[in-house]
Amino acid sequence: MQEEQWLRIYRETVHPLYGYLAKRTGGDRALTEDIVQESYLRALDSWKNKAVPDAPLAWLKQVARNILIDILRRKKWDAAAAPGEPGGADARTPADEFESLEIYMAIAALGRKKARALEAFYYDGLSVREIAGEMGVSARAVEGLLRRARGSLRAVLPDPRPEGGNHV
Repeated sequence: MQEEQWLRIYRETVHPLYGYLAKRTGGDRALTEDIVQESYLRALDSWKNKAVPDAPLAWLKQVARNILIDILRRKKWDAAAAPGEPGGADARTPADEFESLEIYMAIAALGRKKARALEAFYYDGLSVREIAGEMGVSARAVEGLLRRARGSLRAVLPDPRPEGGNHV
């Protein structure tokens, strides 16, 4: 790949990739920047001996999503291994960071279709109709998929209400 081509791809993809990740990391700037950087390093490594994909941003988003999932799995493992220790000095608040990452990890564990529908609707702000067009299904099918995905998500996330609390 030529340097000019690489710079063009970088300029066209860096802001959308950063935005994509910022929503999924709960606004954790350091984590977002680390993942963006790692995604481009992997792209450089992968594309040096192969043709650049037809949709470099889609390729980068998928790599970034996989990196984030790996990081979340490690964080979950580390938290289980060392309960009660603070999450780190760069976190906004440990509760905010954990909640945001826990939700994203739960979404990622739902399966590709459900996760994509929830991400598109809640993180990317796409309408049901836009998601339907992207997935090649009807709007009613997307509505049903979102309903099932929300139910699955409720089943895997802990109830945020305090025990014994009366909530409407």
